[in-house]
Amino acid sequence: MKNIILATHGNLSFEFKNTLELIVGKTDNIECFGMTKDKSSESGKKELGYLIESVDESNLIILTDLFGGSSANICMELLLQGHKFKLLTGLNLPMLLSLVTSDNDDISVNDLTNKIIDSAKSGVVDVNKAISERS
Repeated sequence: MKNIILATHGNLSFEFKNTLELIVGKTDNIECFGMTKDKSSESGKKELGYLIESVDESNLIILTDLFGGSSANICMELLLQGHKFKLLTGLNLPMLLSLVTSDNDDISVNDLTNKIIDSAKSGVVDVNKAISERS
C-alpha cells in the first residue's frame, strides 16, 4: 500500500479525506497538510518535511491542489533537496478515488500515478456536450 499525503490550501486536504472516507471507509495511509494564512512558508516546509520523513518515501505519493500554489511549491523545494516522493498537482476526487481503489503491492508508483492522472482527466466532463451528443 502506498503512503499518501494530501497537501492543499486551507483545510481542503482534510475535507477531501473526509469525503473520501464517506465513500470508501477509513483510510489509514493518508495524511493531510493544509497551508493556512497563519503559517509561514518555513513552518509549512518544516511540518510537511516531518510528514514526509515519517513514511517510506519510495512509496509516497503527494497530491496538491494547485501547481504553483504554496503547498506544491514547498513540495517542489523538498524534491529539489533530494527527497524521493512522487508529486502530482490538480487534486480532484476522481483522482483520489482511483488512487485508493487501484493501490496494491503489485503496481509500481509510476504505473499508479499514470492511472490516477488518467482518472483525474476523465473526471472532468462537459455534461451539456455529452447530453447533446447522445441526442
